[in-house]
Amino acid sequence: MANICHTPSRPRPVIAIISKIRNIHYGWIVVLGTALMLFGGAGSRFSFGVFLKPVTEEFDWSRGSLAGALAIAGLATGALRPVAGLLADKYDPKIIASIGVLIGGSALFAMSQVQELWQVYLTFIVMGVGFTIASPGAMAKIIGAWFTKRRGLAMSIAGTGSAAGETALVPTAAIAVAYIGWREGYMILGAILVVLILPLVFFLIKSRPGPGQHAYGYVESEVTSRGKDFSKGSADPNAGMSLGQACRTGLFWRLTIGFFI
Repeated sequence: MANICHTPSRPRPVIAIISKIRNIHYGWIVVLGTALMLFGGAGSRFSFGVFLKPVTEEFDWSRGSLAGALAIAGLATGALRPVAGLLADKYDPKIIASIGVLIGGSALFAMSQVQELWQVYLTFIVMGVGFTIASPGAMAKIIGAWFTKRRGLAMSIAGTGSAAGETALVPTAAIAVAYIGWREGYMILGAILVVLILPLVFFLIKSRPGPGQHAYGYVESEVTSRGKDFSKGSADPNAGMSLGQACRTGLFWRLTIGFFI
Protein backbone atom coordinates (compact mmCIF):
# COMPACT_ATOMS: atom_id res chain seq x y z
CA MET A 1 0.00 0.00 0.00
CA ALA A 2 2.83 2.38 0.94
CA ASN A 3 4.62 1.64 -2.30
CA ILE A 4 1.51 2.46 -4.24
CA CYS A 5 1.06 5.73 -2.37
CA HIS A 6 4.64 6.82 -2.90
CA THR A 7 4.96 5.76 -6.53
CA PRO A 8 5.67 8.93 -8.50
CA SER A 9 2.89 9.67 -10.96
CA ARG A 10 3.83 10.05 -14.60
CA PRO A 11 2.92 13.32 -16.26
CA ARG A 12 -0.27 13.14 -18.25
CA PRO A 13 0.28 13.17 -22.01
CA VAL A 14 -1.96 16.23 -22.51
CA ILE A 15 -0.05 18.22 -19.88
CA ALA A 16 3.25 17.20 -21.46
CA ILE A 17 2.05 18.34 -24.87
CA ILE A 18 0.84 21.69 -23.49
CA SER A 19 4.20 22.15 -21.77
CA LYS A 20 6.04 21.58 -25.03
CA ILE A 21 3.75 23.99 -26.86
CA ARG A 22 4.45 26.67 -24.28
CA ASN A 23 8.17 26.25 -24.87
CA ILE A 24 7.84 26.87 -28.61
CA HIS A 25 9.17 30.27 -29.63
CA TYR A 26 6.26 32.45 -30.72
CA GLY A 27 7.97 33.16 -34.01
CA TRP A 28 7.00 29.68 -35.18
CA ILE A 29 3.35 30.45 -34.38
CA VAL A 30 3.71 33.51 -36.57
CA VAL A 31 5.12 31.28 -39.31
CA LEU A 32 1.98 29.14 -39.07
CA GLY A 33 -0.24 32.22 -39.36
CA THR A 34 1.57 33.54 -42.43
CA ALA A 35 1.45 30.08 -44.03
CA LEU A 36 -2.33 30.05 -43.54
CA MET A 37 -2.55 33.50 -45.13
CA LEU A 38 -0.66 32.33 -48.22
CA PHE A 39 -2.64 29.07 -48.20
CA GLY A 40 -5.92 30.90 -48.69
CA GLY A 41 -4.64 33.46 -51.16
CA ALA A 42 -2.79 31.13 -53.50
CA GLY A 43 -5.43 28.40 -53.38
CA SER A 44 -8.20 30.82 -54.31
CA ARG A 45 -6.21 32.65 -56.96
CA PHE A 46 -5.13 29.51 -58.82
CA SER A 47 -8.62 28.00 -58.85
CA PHE A 48 -9.55 30.14 -61.89
CA GLY A 49 -9.26 27.24 -64.34
CA VAL A 50 -11.87 25.24 -62.44
CA PHE A 51 -14.48 27.94 -63.07
CA LEU A 52 -13.58 28.81 -66.66
CA LYS A 53 -15.75 26.25 -68.45
CA PRO A 54 -18.97 26.46 -66.36
CA VAL A 55 -18.96 30.28 -66.32
CA THR A 56 -18.40 30.64 -70.07
CA GLU A 57 -21.08 28.05 -70.81
CA GLU A 58 -23.68 29.73 -68.61
CA PHE A 59 -23.21 33.20 -70.12
CA ASP A 60 -22.07 32.14 -73.60
CA TRP A 61 -18.85 34.12 -73.25
CA SER A 62 -15.65 33.23 -75.06
CA ARG A 63 -12.87 31.75 -72.98
CA GLY A 64 -10.57 34.51 -74.18
CA SER A 65 -12.86 37.25 -72.87
CA LEU A 66 -13.04 35.63 -69.45
CA ALA A 67 -9.32 34.90 -69.34
CA GLY A 68 -8.75 38.59 -70.07
CA ALA A 69 -10.07 39.35 -66.59
CA LEU A 70 -7.34 37.19 -65.09
CA ALA A 71 -4.71 38.90 -67.27
CA ILE A 72 -5.80 42.37 -66.13
CA ALA A 73 -5.81 41.22 -62.51
CA GLY A 74 -2.26 39.93 -63.03
CA LEU A 75 -1.15 43.30 -64.41
CA ALA A 76 -2.76 45.06 -61.46
CA THR A 77 -0.96 42.68 -59.11
CA GLY A 78 2.41 43.39 -60.70
CA ALA A 79 1.89 47.16 -60.62
CA LEU A 80 0.72 47.19 -57.01
CA ARG A 81 3.42 44.98 -55.48
CA PRO A 82 5.69 47.98 -54.69
CA VAL A 83 2.70 49.77 -53.16
CA ALA A 84 1.95 46.74 -51.01
CA GLY A 85 5.56 46.72 -49.82
CA LEU A 86 5.42 50.43 -48.94
CA LEU A 87 2.20 49.89 -46.98
CA ALA A 88 3.75 46.98 -45.07
CA ASP A 89 6.75 49.19 -44.20
CA LYS A 90 4.71 52.23 -43.17
CA TYR A 91 1.86 50.56 -41.30
CA ASP A 92 1.30 47.41 -39.27
CA PRO A 93 1.95 44.58 -41.78
CA LYS A 94 -0.45 42.28 -39.94
CA ILE A 95 -3.30 44.76 -40.39
CA ILE A 96 -2.37 45.33 -44.03
CA ALA A 97 -2.30 41.59 -44.71
CA SER A 98 -5.61 41.05 -42.89
CA ILE A 99 -7.25 43.77 -44.98
CA GLY A 100 -5.91 42.07 -48.10
CA VAL A 101 -7.39 38.72 -47.08
CA LEU A 102 -10.73 40.42 -46.37
CA ILE A 103 -10.75 42.17 -49.75
CA GLY A 104 -9.82 38.95 -51.57
CA GLY A 105 -12.46 36.92 -49.76
CA SER A 106 -15.13 39.56 -50.39
CA ALA A 107 -14.26 39.55 -54.09
CA LEU A 108 -14.76 35.77 -54.16
CA PHE A 109 -18.22 36.26 -52.67
CA ALA A 110 -18.90 38.94 -55.29
CA MET A 111 -17.90 36.57 -58.09
CA SER A 112 -20.73 34.26 -57.06
CA GLN A 113 -23.21 37.03 -57.94
CA VAL A 114 -21.90 38.33 -61.30
CA GLN A 115 -24.24 38.66 -64.25
CA GLU A 116 -22.22 40.76 -66.73
CA LEU A 117 -18.70 40.45 -68.11
CA TRP A 118 -17.68 43.90 -66.88
CA GLN A 119 -18.58 42.79 -63.37
CA VAL A 120 -16.15 39.89 -63.72
CA TYR A 121 -13.35 42.25 -64.79
CA LEU A 122 -14.02 44.66 -61.93
CA THR A 123 -14.23 41.83 -59.39
CA PHE A 124 -10.97 40.27 -60.56
CA ILE A 125 -9.18 43.61 -60.30
CA VAL A 126 -10.43 44.01 -56.72
CA MET A 127 -9.42 40.41 -56.00
CA GLY A 128 -5.95 41.08 -57.39
CA VAL A 129 -5.61 44.14 -55.16
CA GLY A 130 -6.59 42.11 -52.09
CA PHE A 131 -4.25 39.21 -52.74
CA THR A 132 -1.43 41.63 -53.59
CA ILE A 133 -1.77 43.39 -50.23
CA ALA A 134 -1.72 39.99 -48.51
CA SER A 135 1.37 39.06 -50.52
CA PRO A 136 4.71 37.50 -49.61
CA GLY A 137 6.01 41.05 -49.20
CA ALA A 138 4.03 41.46 -45.98
CA MET A 139 5.05 37.94 -44.97
CA ALA A 140 8.73 38.75 -45.38
CA LYS A 141 8.36 41.87 -43.24
CA ILE A 142 6.66 39.92 -40.43
CA ILE A 143 8.96 36.88 -40.52
CA GLY A 144 12.01 39.11 -40.68
CA ALA A 145 10.99 40.82 -37.45
CA TRP A 146 10.67 37.50 -35.62
CA PHE A 147 13.84 35.73 -36.74
CA THR A 148 17.51 36.65 -36.79
CA LYS A 149 18.60 33.01 -37.02
CA ARG A 150 16.87 30.41 -39.19
CA ARG A 151 15.13 33.23 -41.01
CA GLY A 152 15.48 31.46 -44.34
CA LEU A 153 13.98 28.29 -42.90
CA ALA A 154 11.09 30.24 -41.38
CA MET A 155 10.32 31.99 -44.67
CA SER A 156 10.53 28.71 -46.56
CA ILE A 157 8.10 27.00 -44.20
CA ALA A 158 5.69 29.93 -44.42
CA GLY A 159 6.01 29.92 -48.21
CA THR A 160 4.89 26.30 -48.39
CA GLY A 161 1.43 27.63 -47.53
CA SER A 162 1.06 28.73 -51.16
CA ALA A 163 1.74 25.27 -52.57
CA ALA A 164 -0.45 23.64 -49.93
CA GLY A 165 -3.27 26.03 -50.80
CA GLU A 166 -3.07 25.17 -54.48
CA THR A 167 -3.01 21.47 -53.63
CA ALA A 168 -6.01 21.63 -51.28
CA LEU A 169 -8.30 24.45 -52.41
CA VAL A 170 -8.24 23.90 -56.17
CA PRO A 171 -9.62 20.32 -55.83
CA THR A 172 -12.08 21.63 -53.22
CA ALA A 173 -13.35 24.17 -55.73
CA ALA A 174 -13.52 21.51 -58.45
CA ILE A 175 -15.64 19.23 -56.26
CA ALA A 176 -17.95 22.12 -55.36
CA VAL A 177 -18.39 23.08 -59.02
CA ALA A 178 -19.10 19.49 -60.05
CA TYR A 179 -21.64 18.70 -57.33
CA ILE A 180 -23.15 22.05 -56.33
CA GLY A 181 -22.37 24.75 -58.88
CA TRP A 182 -19.77 27.36 -59.75
CA ARG A 183 -21.49 30.13 -57.79
CA GLU A 184 -21.51 27.98 -54.69
CA GLY A 185 -17.86 27.11 -55.35
CA TYR A 186 -16.91 30.78 -55.19
CA MET A 187 -18.95 31.19 -52.02
CA ILE A 188 -17.14 28.27 -50.39
CA LEU A 189 -13.74 29.75 -51.25
CA GLY A 190 -14.84 33.13 -49.93
CA ALA A 191 -16.08 31.56 -46.70
CA ILE A 192 -12.82 29.67 -46.21
CA LEU A 193 -10.92 32.94 -46.46
CA VAL A 194 -13.18 35.27 -44.47
CA VAL A 195 -14.69 32.92 -41.89
CA LEU A 196 -11.84 30.48 -41.29
CA ILE A 197 -8.46 31.87 -42.35
CA LEU A 198 -8.90 35.59 -41.58
CA PRO A 199 -9.60 35.13 -37.83
CA LEU A 200 -6.70 32.68 -37.53
CA VAL A 201 -4.35 35.08 -39.31
CA PHE A 202 -5.49 37.98 -37.13
CA PHE A 203 -5.07 36.14 -33.82
CA LEU A 204 -1.94 34.09 -34.59
CA ILE A 205 0.20 36.76 -36.22
CA LYS A 206 2.00 39.49 -34.33
CA SER A 207 3.87 41.91 -36.54
CA ARG A 208 6.85 42.10 -34.20
CA PRO A 209 7.94 40.87 -30.76
CA GLY A 210 6.20 42.66 -27.90
CA PRO A 211 7.46 43.57 -24.42
CA GLY A 212 9.43 40.69 -22.93
CA GLN A 213 9.71 38.94 -26.30
CA HIS A 214 12.67 38.70 -28.64
CA ALA A 215 13.25 37.52 -32.15
CA TYR A 216 14.46 33.94 -32.54
CA GLY A 217 18.25 33.99 -32.28
CA TYR A 218 18.38 37.40 -30.59
CA VAL A 219 21.40 37.75 -28.30
CA GLU A 220 21.35 40.92 -26.17
CA SER A 221 25.02 40.75 -25.22
CA GLU A 222 26.01 40.82 -28.88
CA VAL A 223 23.82 43.86 -29.48
CA THR A 224 25.56 45.87 -26.77
CA SER A 225 29.05 44.74 -27.76
CA ARG A 226 28.69 45.45 -31.46
CA GLY A 227 26.49 48.54 -31.24
CA LYS A 228 24.71 48.82 -34.57
CA ASP A 229 26.65 46.12 -36.38
CA PHE A 230 23.97 43.61 -37.38
CA SER A 231 25.99 41.82 -40.03
CA LYS A 232 26.04 38.54 -38.07
CA GLY A 233 22.26 38.44 -37.90
CA SER A 234 21.88 38.03 -34.14
CA ALA A 235 20.89 41.57 -33.16
CA ASP A 236 18.03 43.84 -34.16
CA PRO A 237 16.10 42.10 -36.99
CA ASN A 238 14.42 45.34 -38.05
CA ALA A 239 17.69 47.12 -38.81
CA GLY A 240 18.45 47.13 -42.49
CA MET A 241 19.14 49.22 -45.57
CA SER A 242 17.16 52.05 -47.03
CA LEU A 243 15.86 51.65 -50.59
CA GLY A 244 18.63 53.91 -51.87
CA GLN A 245 21.31 51.84 -50.13
CA ALA A 246 19.82 48.61 -51.46
CA CYS A 247 19.76 49.97 -55.02
CA ARG A 248 23.52 50.43 -54.83
CA THR A 249 24.12 46.71 -54.26
CA GLY A 250 24.40 44.09 -56.96
CA LEU A 251 22.41 41.55 -54.94
CA PHE A 252 19.34 43.80 -54.96
CA TRP A 253 19.30 44.01 -58.76
CA ARG A 254 19.97 40.29 -59.23
CA LEU A 255 16.99 39.50 -57.02
CA THR A 256 14.83 42.14 -58.73
CA ILE A 257 15.59 40.89 -62.24
CA GLY A 258 15.14 37.26 -61.18
CA PHE A 259 11.71 37.86 -59.64
CA PHE A 260 10.67 40.03 -62.58
CA ILE A 261 11.48 37.26 -65.05
